[in-house]
Amino acid sequence: MIDKSDILAVGKFLKPHGVNGEISLFRDFDTLDLEDYSCVIVDIDGIFVPFFIDTVRPKGVDSDLLTISGIDSDDQVAMLTNKTAYVLKSEVPDQEKGEGDEGLYADDLIGYTVYLEDKGLIGKIIGIEDSTANYLFIVETRGGDNLLIPVAEEFFTDIKPDKKEIVMSLPQGLLEL
Repeated sequence: MIDKSDILAVGKFLKPHGVNGEISLFRDFDTLDLEDYSCVIVDIDGIFVPFFIDTVRPKGVDSDLLTISGIDSDDQVAMLTNKTAYVLKSEVPDQEKGEGDEGLYADDLIGYTVYLEDKGLIGKIIGIEDSTANYLFIVETRGGDNLLIPVAEEFFTDIKPDKKEIVMSLPQGLLEL
């Protein structure tokens, strides 16, 4: 069984392309070559299901068109529309993980406490919102409210894995949105 800690989000399936079971995938990584992976993994009703790729062809700078083994119609492939695509972390080259980042991914930061440089404690990361093109931390404040904060490297000032803390610097007004 595939566990959430074993996978890395690499993009999002968009919509079926044509009528022969091809689907568009928007990639989060410019250098990602899906042909290097044994499968893509999708959360189907809370279970991470592997789908084996038959073909990959580029569609623009940041997306590909995929055909998946056993899926040969637009109706069948439509079940993947708007779902996050994952690959096995064990198959990800070190340069995709990012050198010197201690191998942390957005999902690894669930449970971390978030501090802002200028305001102090904000709250705790309780989840990741991945239904949009940009991932968002779901941060529960001390008052019980939920805030959405973009998962963007430029906002991170410091990550302290030993203390499970993140220090961020956010643009003015972002938390009021």
